[in-house]
Amino acid sequence: MINIDNLSISLNDKTILSGISLCAPSSATTVIIGRNGSGKSVLLKCVAGLMTPDTGSITCSSVQNDKLHADEATTIGYVFQKGGLFDSMTVYDNLAFALRRQNLDETVIREKTAAVLESVSLEGVENYYPQDLSGGMQKRVCLARALCLDPTHMLYDDPTAGLDPVLTDSIGSLINEIRDRNKVTSLLVTHDCALAEKVADFIYLIYDGKVVFNGTIYDFNASDNPYAQQFIHGDLDGPMEAV
Repeated sequence: MINIDNLSISLNDKTILSGISLCAPSSATTVIIGRNGSGKSVLLKCVAGLMTPDTGSITCSSVQNDKLHADEATTIGYVFQKGGLFDSMTVYDNLAFALRRQNLDETVIREKTAAVLESVSLEGVENYYPQDLSGGMQKRVCLARALCLDPTHMLYDDPTAGLDPVLTDSIGSLINEIRDRNKVTSLLVTHDCALAEKVADFIYLIYDGKVVFNGTIYDFNASDNPYAQQFIHGDLDGPMEAV
């Protein structure tokens, strides 16, 4: 599982997260929602080790993330909000980048990348460049790249940003397939209620740097929590209007 305990972080003297505690159970998808600028992506970057919190601890499968060795860090797959693909590289080279750092034989790398691309329904695009692909296809390449190292944990930073509802639904289905097929522990941040409803086993709502709701997606939809209700209905007169 992923366990976050009393995490706080400030940037440029502004408190972003304050005393956040969260548990993402094994082989399940835990979704963190909140309005833009609520600190969701910062929290995910702390879990990935890309940012260091001021206080608190983060544990992935009983190992604190600040104690992960390089080989253990490959158990975390990260899907960036804006993709993060190398524009100057083909799809194949994007996927092979991390595998080559493991000094694998190129034949093994080709077999691995072909299998992963097939798993996200992108057979035959190895020689394309990112700019040759649609937005939805690029998102699938990002998912494939994260899966190349057989991660036990998947981190998704707003994976459907910029996609229309149809593509958002298809990416949500793929995230569910990855959870079920690979048995990964997933942490996903979004402000999209439709995506959250499709993929969430458990959900946390962040407001003003703190967790103001947590439970199942069913609990969330049925909750009379004013923060949850305002997020669901987009009520600008609710308790979040000052955010």
